[in-house]
Amino acid sequence: MGPRFLKRFADSVCHWRSSDNLLIEQYRTLLPQRPMMYLTIFINILFLDFVSAPSIGSAAFILPLIVCGVIVARIMLLWLPPTTRRVRTIAEIRSSLTGTLAVALMISVVLSIWGALLAYGNGATKAYIALFAVLSTISCAVSLSSVPLAAYIVVAFGTIPISIALLLTGHVMFSSMGANVLLVSPLIVSMIYRQDQQLRRMVESRSAIASEKMKVSELAYRDSLTGLANRRAFLDALRDASAVRPARALAIAMIDLDGFKVINDTYGHRTGDELLVETATRFKRLEMGDAVIARLGGDEFAVLLRDVARSEDAEQRLAQLTRVFDQPFVVAGHVFRLRASIGLAHDVPNSAATLSLIGRADLAMYEAKRAHSAAICSFMPEMEARTRRRIMVEQALADPIENDLITLNYQPIVSAGDGQIIAFEALARWTHPALGVIPPSEFIPLAEQAGMTSRMTMHLLSTALRAASAWPKLIGLSFNLSGAELNSPSIASRILTMVAEHGFDPGRLSIEVTETALLGDFEAARCALSALQRGGVRILLDDFGAGYASIGYLREIQFDGIKLDGSLIATLIDSSSAHDLLVGVLHLCKAIGAPVTAEMVENAAQHDLLRDLGVQKLQGYYLSRALTPEEALRACSEPKRVLPVRSSIVFLNQRHPKRFG
Repeated sequence: MGPRFLKRFADSVCHWRSSDNLLIEQYRTLLPQRPMMYLTIFINILFLDFVSAPSIGSAAFILPLIVCGVIVARIMLLWLPPTTRRVRTIAEIRSSLTGTLAVALMISVVLSIWGALLAYGNGATKAYIALFAVLSTISCAVSLSSVPLAAYIVVAFGTIPISIALLLTGHVMFSSMGANVLLVSPLIVSMIYRQDQQLRRMVESRSAIASEKMKVSELAYRDSLTGLANRRAFLDALRDASAVRPARALAIAMIDLDGFKVINDTYGHRTGDELLVETATRFKRLEMGDAVIARLGGDEFAVLLRDVARSEDAEQRLAQLTRVFDQPFVVAGHVFRLRASIGLAHDVPNSAATLSLIGRADLAMYEAKRAHSAAICSFMPEMEARTRRRIMVEQALADPIENDLITLNYQPIVSAGDGQIIAFEALARWTHPALGVIPPSEFIPLAEQAGMTSRMTMHLLSTALRAASAWPKLIGLSFNLSGAELNSPSIASRILTMVAEHGFDPGRLSIEVTETALLGDFEAARCALSALQRGGVRILLDDFGAGYASIGYLREIQFDGIKLDGSLIATLIDSSSAHDLLVGVLHLCKAIGAPVTAEMVENAAQHDLLRDLGVQKLQGYYLSRALTPEEALRACSEPKRVLPVRSSIVFLNQRHPKRFG
């Protein structure tokens, strides 16, 4: 019998030190056993009274009747339907088990008193009393086995005294009976002890399983990186909130970290993860009541506000989110300043519209992102209309038949000196039968996002080369290349192959690229542009002056020409600073030897000033709108191929053009 056994035995005796789960299981196991124990005692007492009454007299019925009355009341109480019993607290269970010890002691004393009856009566009476005492103590001990101390009390104060009383009778049969019971008692105690250990192991195993389930549940509903609720938990919370009746208004905010992708790609995923963790930590510190803040994935977060009366109330509570980004983030020795785009949707939920709140908040968030606004953007119905149109445009782009409806018009580029046409810029035009006119600024970005630009680009370039092949050989073709295609490794070879297939002089083709197009993969773009230049194609930097790093690109890539952004031209007449800026840009272009084309020339004053400043080429609605292929061909067939200057008259618009000079 080692220390380990003694400790386990002491634990089985001291039930008040047991865990809550073990106490509950002991109590649950004891409940169905107690009525059977009382019923056994009740039956034995009745029969014992009838046997012992002739020897003891009517006094034999007094104590048994009292005990039987208590037992009957107790049995009725214990056998009440479960629905009529309230759930007990842990403290009440602990108190009930302690009370069981008192009951066990009382039973033991009663059995011992009855054991004293062995001194009275004849041999048959003594034998019956001995049998009753032994059966009662054993059945009580077994019935109380889920509370070991109570069972041990019955054995110690009931079974053992009766065994000793039997030994002291001096009768061979009774003495042997007492010795037998005395030897069996330790076995009963051992059986009760092993049963208790088995119960403890079962409870520990069940608790371990429950703990593992809790951990799994925690993992299933928690974002492993930030510790916030995850998408599943957020959707469950939204479903539960929408199921409350009467329905209460909900508000959902979608949050996207602006510039996170660049940081993640530049500094690595570990730095990006630490940045997300710090963002989540700041979110957790906010005092937002019962709001649910979740990370849905990547750098996208969401907030659920329940019982929000007005959209303004939601904006006021969510204003804390914007202040999270007031202070810079210090991660891995780097200082980052982040901003978040936040979209808000607010509505009274119903079964059909609850999940649409997420979509609406998402639309509002993208609206905030497009507007580069740090303020919270609330959902407006027109956002949904724009989204529906965007989806319809995407579907039309995916349909080859409708995609072929995209055509090209050609806007003249003229010499500033004499107004002679020297090139045409191919401009995509799309008039959809259901959607109407779809401008390139709308469908080109969608085509890039959907990865549809490759087929479209080559189809339109082939169309433009076919049209340009009919022009005089001194007139060039300018064609815009998107950023998605510029980063393609095969774009240069595909363009040069197509030029060769059309028998077109590559020196007549100018590929226009914007600064934005160079931002994706600069090295891939530079390789593609260099390959095109080696093949004889001219490369123009479009929209110069609209970005922030154009001078760096001028140093890295040898452009064959520069096209000024329209923003430099729009305020040229009214702003002296715009005039000075343009003069500086022109000096820069002259220093690198790149001819300059001015776009969006809208009036005579702009035209004259640009020509006086030394701009070589002009393009804009003042000179001519974009022409259909037939109109462009007729313009080329004019004897001098000259467009009207110093006039707002539009060429080929059924008017008589005024010619310069």
